[in-house]
Amino acid sequence: MYIAYFVYFLRRYFLTMNYWKTKLVVCLVLGISIGYIVFMTNGELSRIYIDMAPTLRTYMVGVTRNSSSNSPYKAVTTRHCKPVQRIVYLKIPKTGSGTTTSLLDRYGFVHNLTFAVPKGIPTILPPLSKHTYKFDAMIRCYGQFDMLTNHVIYQREEVDKIIPNAVHITTLRQPVSHFESLFFQTKVADHLSIPAEVDDPIEAFFKQTPFKADIGEFRQNYQLRYLGIKDSEIKDNDFARIFQKLDSDFHLFIIMEYYLESLVLLKYLLCWEIDDIVYVPQHVRINSNRHGEISESLRTTIESYNFADMKLYDYYNRTLWSRIEAADQDRFWREVRELRERVASIQKICVNSTGVLNGRKWIENYAPIDKQYCNDYVRQVGTDGNIKLKKERIDELVKNCKIK
Repeated sequence: MYIAYFVYFLRRYFLTMNYWKTKLVVCLVLGISIGYIVFMTNGELSRIYIDMAPTLRTYMVGVTRNSSSNSPYKAVTTRHCKPVQRIVYLKIPKTGSGTTTSLLDRYGFVHNLTFAVPKGIPTILPPLSKHTYKFDAMIRCYGQFDMLTNHVIYQREEVDKIIPNAVHITTLRQPVSHFESLFFQTKVADHLSIPAEVDDPIEAFFKQTPFKADIGEFRQNYQLRYLGIKDSEIKDNDFARIFQKLDSDFHLFIIMEYYLESLVLLKYLLCWEIDDIVYVPQHVRINSNRHGEISESLRTTIESYNFADMKLYDYYNRTLWSRIEAADQDRFWREVRELRERVASIQKICVNSTGVLNGRKWIENYAPIDKQYCNDYVRQVGTDGNIKLKKERIDELVKNCKIK
């Protein structure tokens, strides 16, 4: 803004100067000044603060680079690093992973990235190479995919064959809460023929005789086993070695209970803009599918049953907060607040009280949002349409491949 005033001033008085030498000096000073400012601001010439709405305020930029979404507003570009676009996201069920997958997929679609897509199965089991869509053709043509955001039983060697040199991330959830959600999602009570009139089906599960731990997709220490840790490793109780392995494999563990804080750390890790991590919650359960308040005795039972997941969660929850404490506190908490406001605004804009897409205009006469914009945020993870888009992108690349 100050540059604009400066240029206006020079333009107004330039013609009044009578001496060509004076004009030459002024031109040189102006050129050097603008060049210096462009260099120091990394390509950004101005910041204009715009009060867009009572519930949404953001910084707008005059000139930015690497714009990263279809949003009608753009966050200030202050990056001095290259955005990461090769990502492996281990999608552990019932950890809030659908929401993270949604924002990662949105980024991938916007930047025309390629996804490793399964052949229609919900969970990819090792070896991973047997389950990817047109895997061999993509590798022959282009070397690798850009993103993996589906359910995968983690196996580092197999993942590296598809997306080498990627950033690996996943999400963990407090084990008691995760157990309860997974219990109802996988319909354990139905598998065990627990009568519907039973007051507490989880209590009934622990009282079954003989006791059966693994039922369908339901597993003890589910999160740790999804990370590729074998039962024999858990029985060895050498968690220092387990955590050392996971530390070497994963760059960030998102913690569901501190989701906003985790996403800001993800933003730093990936060198993304805050607009890239705005989200609409996915797959939120209705109250009728919830257990209700869990008693202290039942909580203790669940924690004991999932002792390995408890150790996993406690370790990476501490790790998360160590990373938060190491960050610039003013900047970090300012961005957490901004992300919270953005998330609330986008839900108000695109989703009504019944969870249905609104598709209405936002900030009339300034930044109208079309339905496609909201669809990008509300697109349900794992739907046929979402997978179809990923496969169409791969089909097009393979079709244009010169290698026979």
